Amino acid sequence: MKAARWHAKLDIRVEDIEIPHPGANEVVIKVKQAGICGTDIHDYMSGPHSIPVDKPDPLTGAVAPVTMGHELCGIVHELGSGVTDWKEGDRVVIAPLQNCGKCYFCKRGLHHLCVIQAGLGLQTKEGGFAEYCKVKEYQLRKMPDNMNWAQGAMVEPTCLAMYGIRRSGLEPGDTLLITGGGPIAVLNMMCAFVCGASRVYMTEKHPARIAKLLELGATEVFNVTECDALSEIMDRTEGLGVDIAVECTGSESGINLCFDSLRKRGMYIQSGLSLGEVKVSPWKWALKDLNMIGLWCCNPYDYDSVIKLVADKRIEVEKLITKTIKLDDIVTEGFEALARNKEKKEMKIHVIP
Repeated sequence: MKAARWHAKLDIRVEDIEIPHPGANEVVIKVKQAGICGTDIHDYMSGPHSIPVDKPDPLTGAVAPVTMGHELCGIVHELGSGVTDWKEGDRVVIAPLQNCGKCYFCKRGLHHLCVIQAGLGLQTKEGGFAEYCKVKEYQLRKMPDNMNWAQGAMVEPTCLAMYGIRRSGLEPGDTLLITGGGPIAVLNMMCAFVCGASRVYMTEKHPARIAKLLELGATEVFNVTECDALSEIMDRTEGLGVDIAVECTGSESGINLCFDSLRKRGMYIQSGLSLGEVKVSPWKWALKDLNMIGLWCCNPYDYDSVIKLVADKRIEVEKLITKTIKLDDIVTEGFEALARNKEKKEMKIHVIP
């Protein structure tokens, strides 16, 4: 089969490799559609960040080169021994995290916080940018008949967004600020509205993306290069501030704008990954009596409810997909297109193996 494998920074190769076969409690999926994630771009441009290269992963034993891709859906192709709840031909979405099932967090149902958790397509040999992908049985989620492949490959990033919105305690009528205009920011906005938000303000600086955010439903988008976003937000909220701020850029300016824009006792959510250090003022957090949440991936128990919302088009995830490509073109038309996306016209690129 063909597979897109990460060898090193700026070195992803579409290669011919053996089709995997399942072991005990494993399933091989025929991949129908897979999305390129920002995490994939980071490892392509400046990695390795999460791909093991010097020593095998402690959970899976994987070491580069690895087949990338963790936002995927497909058809059950082959069952390993011990798998009784699935059959060949079943349509499935994949929850990408693997876990030990034994540590402090796994025993408490927090499998996404497993001390040696491994992400499909990053810390595993197999991944979704291939014709076939091997996963654990517990990673399968049933796709309803009214869900198409494009929707199925968008479930995982939608779960990431919904996890933060659910943890925020959002109540009907709440107002939000979401910094940044990338796919996760947009999905946070869509999830917030489906959960009852009244207004969602966003920030961006690229005209093409600002237009896209408005088209997708943002209440208002502030161009941070042309206006004082904090003043605009305070004006819209009668000087009170927003109820919830979701930071999706990982930037110092975005983080501080969120803290400054929150009302007292507001909720701050760190959704974007900040790889470096930033300067903040904890005094402001104390003065406002703020609530704060850090996010890591999503709880695997959220998948079924998100699948229903996506399948019923309550969250119209397909609107984020700006291009669909062949596996052979994944480097030039996928990774390079997103990495060099200076005007931010591309939002989400999907691969059909």
